[in-house]
Amino acid sequence: MEVRLREIAYEHFHAVIDLEIEKEQELNLPSNLYSIAEASFSPSCFTRAIWFGEKIVGFLMYRFGEDADDQHECIIWRFMIDRQYQNKGIGNAAMALLLQEIKENGRCRSVEIYYDNNNVAARKLYTGYGFIPTGTRDDGDVIAVLAV
Repeated sequence: MEVRLREIAYEHFHAVIDLEIEKEQELNLPSNLYSIAEASFSPSCFTRAIWFGEKIVGFLMYRFGEDADDQHECIIWRFMIDRQYQNKGIGNAAMALLLQEIKENGRCRSVEIYYDNNNVAARKLYTGYGFIPTGTRDDGDVIAVLAV
């Protein structure tokens, strides 16, 4: 089945906010409802539903820098796959599509992503795409950067 990224249409809103992650992941990721609300206040934020065939199975959110000092940066703020669809290669395919979308924009020189150091699956996925850990945030999350 094909993995696709699509803008979130009104009729798919509930499917996106009803996606679930594993209990241990909930401490590291705000709800999709919160993320969509947060994105609505920034014109540089973009949200996407991750589709697997005809089913919504994930959500992501990214933003471009708004200030002169970060205008060539992009940050992936949210990236989640529903718990029933994890470990099936969907996240890998969705990340490839997301990075392609970001690169096609032509605005960024680098992409940042943050993740909990104990999240082995996230670390493996991100480093597999060339993200290099560069430090940690105040909350302890790893900061990883990819040059594009």
